[in-house]
Amino acid sequence: MGFLILIAPARKASFDVLHRIELEHAHSDDAINSEVVSGLEPRDRTLVTQIIYGTLRWRAWLDYILESAISRAWETVDPKARVLLRLSLYQMSRMDRVPDHAVINDAVELAKHNLRPGAAGFVNGVLRNLGRERPWAAADFHRDCPIWIRVSMPRWLWDRWDARFGTDRACEYALSLNRPPQAAFRWCGAVPLEDFSPDVRPSDLVPGAYLVEDGQPRHFRGDQRIQDEASQLIPHLFGSIEGARVWDACAAPGGKAAILRERCGSAGWLISSDLDPKRAGRMLQTLNRSAGARTDILVADARTETPFRVRFDAVLADVPCSGLGTLRRNPEIKWRFQPEWLREFSLRQSRILSSAAGAVREGGMLLYSTCSTEPEENEEVVEGLLRSHPEFRNVKPDSPPGIESWLDHAGFFRSYPSPRLWDGFFAALMVRSS
Repeated sequence: MGFLILIAPARKASFDVLHRIELEHAHSDDAINSEVVSGLEPRDRTLVTQIIYGTLRWRAWLDYILESAISRAWETVDPKARVLLRLSLYQMSRMDRVPDHAVINDAVELAKHNLRPGAAGFVNGVLRNLGRERPWAAADFHRDCPIWIRVSMPRWLWDRWDARFGTDRACEYALSLNRPPQAAFRWCGAVPLEDFSPDVRPSDLVPGAYLVEDGQPRHFRGDQRIQDEASQLIPHLFGSIEGARVWDACAAPGGKAAILRERCGSAGWLISSDLDPKRAGRMLQTLNRSAGARTDILVADARTETPFRVRFDAVLADVPCSGLGTLRRNPEIKWRFQPEWLREFSLRQSRILSSAAGAVREGGMLLYSTCSTEPEENEEVVEGLLRSHPEFRNVKPDSPPGIESWLDHAGFFRSYPSPRLWDGFFAALMVRSS
């Protein structure tokens, strides 16, 4: 008679989801919200989320330890085995109250069912040796570990930030990216704060934004829209746009467009466009949950000459970008992105911004934003526009109140590098003088 060995559902799901993210290039948020996870008990869903995001955030640190524990090059290890070893080591080294024996036993069983014959013995040996020696707890481990490994960053990105921000500031920021993001949402309706859960507080910077101290908002009436605090801030940089005619040129999924619609008021007019018809369709659902200006949705390529006969009071170009400012919520990006891709993004962004500039009326405003930390996508794109379009000048936003603390000497908004647990956004506000 054989024995039936049960693998903890959370560990099995974590392996399945990380396999999809690492080897099939799935997005972490899509993979975590898949049926593999949604069918689990709430406690297991929470554990899976912690394991997956923790493993992705600390991948370089985990690989450094694992590479020192095997006798061959880490890159030659079967990719599925690497995924299994990473998520197991993460639980052993960086999670409290997780018994090593439970992690190792489940890892061995997962190896038997998912890896090549003989791999289970390899996994068992590596993890048992690491559990016994625990090199990460040694007094000299931190001293000998390269700094980009200590903060778990790719070397190329660490070198950029070290040179630009300074070592101490870059280190503080990189470590903050290995923490979960601050949960934030926007409440669609006038509801008194006392009607919210006690773990919710209003943002001290972004009007209408609420922050959740622990987990996600619950026990609410009405409607809420989950949206990062820095993302919610971007539309406020225009200042007052009551009654304005506004174009949101790259609007999907529609979170910023919904705020623009509210701020334009019933006398305003908002056109929201996106290149992808499916994304434009989903944006319609988002905008239907907000109130305010007359709103039209358009499927259009913002890189081409604008199709409008009128010019706008305000144009937002929140352009597609590398996403390097979203590493808290999308940590897989830092392991996938290649620095040579920055040039490709920059060229596309410059074309979009130039097109958007042509739709701004005299005296109107042009707002450029990205969720990237890199100058090729940010300052260099804006400076290129100002050189080729001398009718525009850069101005310092004066809205929302308190924004001056987040502006640099040129008046550009940045939410990075900062230990504040929001996304890393860049924005530049320009005015057309003629």
